[in-house]
Amino acid sequence: MRRFPRTLIKIIDKSGLNINQISKMSGISNTYLNKLKKERINHPGKDKIASILLALNYSITDINNILAGYDYMPLNDHDIPEILKNNNHRKFEGRIIPNFNYIHFELVMAALENIGGTKIIVKRRPSDIYMPMELYMMKEFPTESSSEADGFYKKFTYDVVAERKMLFIKNCQKGYGFETYMCRKCLEESFFRNFGLDIQGANPRKIELGTQYFANAVSAALKFPEQHKNRVVKKCGYFQFQVQDAYGKTPKVSFSAERRHMFNEELDELTLESFLSDAPGVLDIFLNEINSSKNAIETSDGMDTPDGFHSYVRSLFSQYGIESGFDTALSFLMNYPELKLY
Repeated sequence: MRRFPRTLIKIIDKSGLNINQISKMSGISNTYLNKLKKERINHPGKDKIASILLALNYSITDINNILAGYDYMPLNDHDIPEILKNNNHRKFEGRIIPNFNYIHFELVMAALENIGGTKIIVKRRPSDIYMPMELYMMKEFPTESSSEADGFYKKFTYDVVAERKMLFIKNCQKGYGFETYMCRKCLEESFFRNFGLDIQGANPRKIELGTQYFANAVSAALKFPEQHKNRVVKKCGYFQFQVQDAYGKTPKVSFSAERRHMFNEELDELTLESFLSDAPGVLDIFLNEINSSKNAIETSDGMDTPDGFHSYVRSLFSQYGIESGFDTALSFLMNYPELKLY
C-alpha cells in the first residue's frame, strides 16, 4: 500500500494551532483531524485538504501544489460544494483570527451568515451583500501564479458570494434584523468616485449595476423598515466592521480597514484583509463604536426614516443626472412584496 507524504500533518503542526482550533476554523471534525494526526488516515480527502488549507489562508496555487503530492488534480468546479459544506461547519470562538485576501474573507463572511441573528455593519456605503453579482465580480482580485488557479479563484469566489447571498435571504425570511451605519461624507465621496461624469462615459454598465446596488438597499428599507435599517451618520469610523448575531449570546465581530491598492504576487502573496473575534474585550470596543454611530445618526430632512433615506440617495443620483436609472431600478423591485435583489 502506497504511503503518501505527511505534508498536511506538518502544516498543521507548523501552524501552532491545536486540533480543536483547526477543527473550528476549517469545519473538519475533531475525530477526522485526530485520526489524521495519528496517521490513521494516509490519504485525506481532497475537500478536507482544501478546507484545512483555506482556513490557514493558503493560496489556491499552493493548495494545488500540495494536492498534487496526494495524487489529486487541481481544484475545480466539482470540489466547490463539499468545500462550502465544510465551511458552514466553521465555529468562531475566543481568539482573534486573521483573515487574508478576498476568498478567505468571503468564506468567513459566508460562515458568519450561517450563524444567523441580527447583523450590524459600520461601513462607508451599503453592505456589499446588496451588490449585483456582476458588479461584485468587477472588483480587483489578487492574481494566482497560474491561469488554472486564477480561473478557479474567480469561480470559487462567485460561488462563495452566491452562497452568502442565499444565506442572507434565508436569514431575512427568518426575521433577523440588518442594520447599517454609513458615514455621510464617505458615502458622498463614494458617489463622486463611482458615478462621476468620467465614470459614466467610460463604463455605463457599471453605472447601471451601481444604481441596482443602491436600489437593493433602499427597497429593502422601504419594504421592511423594522428589519432593514440603513442609517446615515455624522461620524466616520476608523474601521469598517460587522457584528453577526449582535443581540445574541455570542456575537462575532469582523473588522477591517479599506485597502487602497492591490499588489501582485511578487510583492505580496497574501494581504491581511481583516480580523475576527468573539472575545468579550474586543467585542466591547466595537459594540461601543456601534452605540457611538447610533448617537450620530443624521436626522435632517428625515434621513433617519426609510422615506428620508430614499430621498437622500435619490438626491445623490440627481447630482450626477442619473436619477431616472435609479428610479427605474427601484420601481422594478418595489413591484414585489418579498425581499428581491438584483
